[in-house]
Amino acid sequence: MLKRRLTRLLALLVLTVPTLAACGAGDATPTTAPAAATATTAPATGAEATATTAPVAEATATTTEATAEPAATEGNVLRVHQVAYPDVFDPQKSSYSAEIVLLSQNYEGLTRLNDKLETVPGAAEKWESNAEGTVFTFTLRPDLKYSDGSALTSKNFAYAIERTCDPVTAGEYQSILFDITGCADFASAVVTDTAQYDAAKAALGVSTPDDKTIVISTVQAAPYLPTIAGLWVMYPAKAELIEKGGENWWKDASLQVGNGPFQFSRIAEDQQIDFVRNENYWNKAKLDGISMIYIDDSSVALEAYRQGQLDIFQPDPSQIPAVQSDADLGPLYISYPGANTTGLQFNTTTEPFNDPKVREAFAYAIDRETFCEVIRNGDCLPTLTWIPQGIPGYDATEDRFAFDPEKAKAALAESTYGSADKLPEITFAYSSNDTANQARHEFLANTFREVLGVEVKLQPLPSKDLSAAKKDNATYPQISLGGWIQDYPDAQNWLSVFWSSKATFAQRQGYGNPVVDEFLTKADTSTDEATRLEAYGAAQKLIVGDLPTAMMYNRVNKYVINPRVSGFSQTAADDQFPGQWTSYSIEIK
Repeated sequence: MLKRRLTRLLALLVLTVPTLAACGAGDATPTTAPAAATATTAPATGAEATATTAPVAEATATTTEATAEPAATEGNVLRVHQVAYPDVFDPQKSSYSAEIVLLSQNYEGLTRLNDKLETVPGAAEKWESNAEGTVFTFTLRPDLKYSDGSALTSKNFAYAIERTCDPVTAGEYQSILFDITGCADFASAVVTDTAQYDAAKAALGVSTPDDKTIVISTVQAAPYLPTIAGLWVMYPAKAELIEKGGENWWKDASLQVGNGPFQFSRIAEDQQIDFVRNENYWNKAKLDGISMIYIDDSSVALEAYRQGQLDIFQPDPSQIPAVQSDADLGPLYISYPGANTTGLQFNTTTEPFNDPKVREAFAYAIDRETFCEVIRNGDCLPTLTWIPQGIPGYDATEDRFAFDPEKAKAALAESTYGSADKLPEITFAYSSNDTANQARHEFLANTFREVLGVEVKLQPLPSKDLSAAKKDNATYPQISLGGWIQDYPDAQNWLSVFWSSKATFAQRQGYGNPVVDEFLTKADTSTDEATRLEAYGAAQKLIVGDLPTAMMYNRVNKYVINPRVSGFSQTAADDQFPGQWTSYSIEIK
């Protein structure tokens, strides 16, 4: 009976969601990563779109230009639709997918991922480790240069590691390098205690015997370290340019001198970021440049695509049926599974979600199948576990917390509150760009009302404000949607990086479980794959049962691509555009 009532409610909600034919503002729900999912917030204007609306306005906010000419938005330049303007794109401070996609064009780590998501040489032409897997030696390619022609040496990569671990930087992904000897100690050093700070810095397990060699030691076996060496935390931003620009150095395109396939050339805040080809990159890109064009209203973005102002368009889920049935757009629409998980994230340190039974009640109250099939028009796959299907560590046996209204009510009755009327006020934060995004959260709020009798107050926030709030447990919302987009295809990235009690992301939600930590340590330090997966599996069972997040769905990547674009790969790690990790191979006919 309840299911039928919810289905009728869904039908009404769907009628309020604009489609391609609608004139009102569309919905934009990009993913944030910690992918991920973040993997999942975005800003909002709510402005009505017309055919004459200019999707790319002249920069009225902060605009900075490098000495190179800004990339044009025509010719051999890939024009990519982006939804949420990033909060920060400093390599050692970034964590969200909208930030990382920019940095990965401008910089390259010691390694990189290929189109099969394999770890392959990047700036380093080779690497080797000792028998114990605790010392890694990377040898750089000969004659590496930055985009400005200056020499790139091993010391630049050592600086990136040092800066990530530095408590002054306090980067978002700092904990991902805690396997490196001394990184965790340096990160916890007291900056005002000069002697302690300097000693911790000197003890960091990184050395550069010569300009082409960097040696990294780890506190335990870390077979995944070569893959981590390709992440943005080890991108070699120039120390002198960071010092020159100060806290917001990264906003100045002239200071973002990198070693990747492309080079920042213009930053028009909230509107457009341009790249030109880096002529000094060892694997010269085929494109002249890339322009990231920020349009948070999907209706406006669609019109921009139709007018030839975008080459890659990210349709909102509300637009998918109309896109697929459109004679022009349908043949150009592609979709494929993404390596991401989104769920209902709880701040486990605030009432009422410090009570596991309340979290359990909300988890049972989520109708994941209807949410994906109807509300998101099939752009996601329901899940009850954390690691997605197809990724090592996926748990096909997990069946806890599936939609069950009776179990939801029973869990609430067993909580310390006993009933809905005794709960404190609950707010549900979301990024507030468009009406469709609002409708998705209204569906969930209505579900909680129908199933649990709980009134949930929606809290719309601009994307930047929501992202900032979710970076600190003290300001972390009571509930919000979010999750993870993988950095590399290993269970260690899904579990240890996110759910270890030392991990930044778990700390934000106030989560930590010593038994989980024990399993993760065992898995992380083992070189036997069967032992690793068994220990990761045990950790994942505990995490899902603890419910810091009620798992909901895995999104699919979906794009409309101009037929003039070719040479792009399609991997589960794509989040902002297909081929984003191998953009040097993309061509425009």
